[in-house]
This record gives sequence, structure tokens and C-alpha cells, in this order.
Amino acid sequence: MKKKTIGIILLLIILIIGSFFLYMEYMNYCDRENFNKTIKTVSDFENRTDINSIAFVDTSPVTLDEAVSFEKSFNENITIEINILNQYKNQTSNKTYQEYVDIEVNRLIYEKRSAELTLEICDLWKKAKTGELNPYDALSKVKEINNQSTEVNNKVNTEKINAINYLEKHPNLNKTLTDLGIDEDFNTYELDGGGPNISKFNIYY
Repeated sequence: MKKKTIGIILLLIILIIGSFFLYMEYMNYCDRENFNKTIKTVSDFENRTDINSIAFVDTSPVTLDEAVSFEKSFNENITIEINILNQYKNQTSNKTYQEYVDIEVNRLIYEKRSAELTLEICDLWKKAKTGELNPYDALSKVKEINNQSTEVNNKVNTEKINAINYLEKHPNLNKTLTDLGIDEDFNTYELDGGGPNISKFNIYY
């Protein structure tokens, strides 16, 4: 009887341990699926933004108001991407996913800042146009902002290199991203700074 009781206890322990590992495997599977869905969603969003950016630049010349409207929309889209990635990061316990998402969020934050600087330049030109600001003062401030833009875009490229290096150290993650067919900003050597820059636009005032 005693041996039978011990046997039952051992069987229960085995079942509990087995159930635990099955549960952990299921949770890992759910996390992988959630990661894939999140990255794919943000990638598709960024891909559409890139297409719209190229199309907008190709429509030059544009008015100053059109440039401002586009940059605001571009900025809002990046904010959405950042929020989606941060929401996933706060839900996962996978360190590899967290570190990779951190790199991509940093890149997007700098791209967002690049768009904000472009809006500042547009605002200066608008003030110069309406006489609210002396054109020479506006030009001086624009030069300062352009210097900031260069620094910010260099940081964007640094984060892209960081992502590339990270994926080289994690080939399985790199394969996952490749299989998902995500936007090039997430897994290639394309280093072109942040979002649309005012210098790319042919604006008439």
C-alpha cells in the first residue's frame, strides 16, 4: 500500500512537471506569434509610410502647407509605430525580443525627431514669408536646425547599424524577420537617415 502511494505521488509529480513544461512551451509559442504579429504590423505600417514618402517627394514642387501637413502625418505614423512596439515590449519576458525592440524604438524616436526638426524649418519659412521673422534671421535658424538634423540622422544610422549587428548575433531572429518579409528598415544595411528631409522637397512659397 505504501509503495502504491509513493508511486501515485511520483506519477503526480511527473504529471505536474510535464504540465509545467508544456505550459511554458505554449507560452513561448504565444510570445513568438505575438512578436511576429507585432513586427509584421509595424513593418507593414512603415512600408506604407515609405511608399507615401517617396510619392510625396516625387510630386514636388509642393506648397509649404502641403509639406507641413505631410510631415505632421509622417510624425503621427511614427508615434503609432513606437506605441505598438512599446506595448509589446511591456508584455513579453523574452530578453532577445525586448533588446531588439528597444533598438528599433530608438531608431523610430530619432526619425520622429528628424520630422519634428523639419516642421520647425517649415515654421521658420512660414514666419519669414508672413513677415513675422526677418528672412536673414530665419536662414540663420534654419542652418542651426540643419546641423541638428545631421546629428539626428547620424543617430538614426547608428541605430540601424546596432540592429544589423544584433541580428548578426541572433541568426534565428534574423531568419524570422526575413521569413516575415518585413520592411527593409528592420533588417538591412540601408542607411539613409531619418524620414523625409526638407531638402528633398522642392517647395514654392
